[in-house]
Amino acid sequence: MTAKFNLVLVHSAGWQAVADFEAIKRHVEELAPDIEVFVVSNEMPSSYTRKKAAARPSLVFSPIRLLAFAPARGKVYAGQPMSKLVEMQKLAAGGMRVPRFTEIRPDTILSPKDYGPHTIVKASYAFAAWGQGIELQLTENVRYRPPEDYPKDHPGRRAPMVAQAYIDCGHAMSCRVLTLFGVPIFSYLRRATKPLALAGKTGPFEVPDFLPAPPDMTAHVTQESDMLAFAAKAYGAMPEVALQACDILRDKEGGLHLLEINPGGGTWMFSSKNAQVYKDRLGTDDLAAYFDAFQVCARVLVERTRAEAK
Repeated sequence: MTAKFNLVLVHSAGWQAVADFEAIKRHVEELAPDIEVFVVSNEMPSSYTRKKAAARPSLVFSPIRLLAFAPARGKVYAGQPMSKLVEMQKLAAGGMRVPRFTEIRPDTILSPKDYGPHTIVKASYAFAAWGQGIELQLTENVRYRPPEDYPKDHPGRRAPMVAQAYIDCGHAMSCRVLTLFGVPIFSYLRRATKPLALAGKTGPFEVPDFLPAPPDMTAHVTQESDMLAFAAKAYGAMPEVALQACDILRDKEGGLHLLEINPGGGTWMFSSKNAQVYKDRLGTDDLAAYFDAFQVCARVLVERTRAEAK
């Protein structure tokens, strides 16, 4: 069969192993002889491939934003770094249950009636390692701080700070569901080994009090159906972001809350810079095997290419 469409997979060194995209390419070729697949580097213009890929209706997928590679044609899905405020506004507008949030301004005063006794304070942009600049405060104590009042390396010097209602899960926990166009391709759950003990405390709270790390936290692969369905719904709220890493909380009553989807796309955990950390914590050498991730990605990309290539 003569190819009718092109699928361009844009690989970014350090963020995904090219071998992952080559595996997806092979699956696509087996499933869809009407689609020709190109794997290109995000660090190079790839002029010859760019020109060749433009000969047919194309779909372009890059987990992170496009860098040196600029397609001449095609429907493009690429990571979109954005402010957490904008992200949460989009998710809430799309019908997702997100914790109450607001930008912390000079006139901000929060009510425990609206936010509960504790509130998370974090930067609206993530500039460094996960967890940096995240604080837990008594809601009544949350106040604006000028950027110059933060320590030299604090993200609050570079972006507005956000207040977000703290969700009491009994034991501190979060579930990450990685989806492609709303279809789960991996999921794992982290949970503290000890119950939260915040009641009656006035702070200051240390990060391990509300964001525990090993050995005070366990992690395992999970396929909880309601978590997966909740993550799939998140894609409907932000369909312009193909790869979503949905961080979900389950409160003590069983309700689900979406913290974020990490729209920048640096979440291809199968072979990212942090892949070995995930493998060690989860006790596996093959993260993709649990959901047959590359086969699922191929199927979804075939469907999208046939429907949206241009």
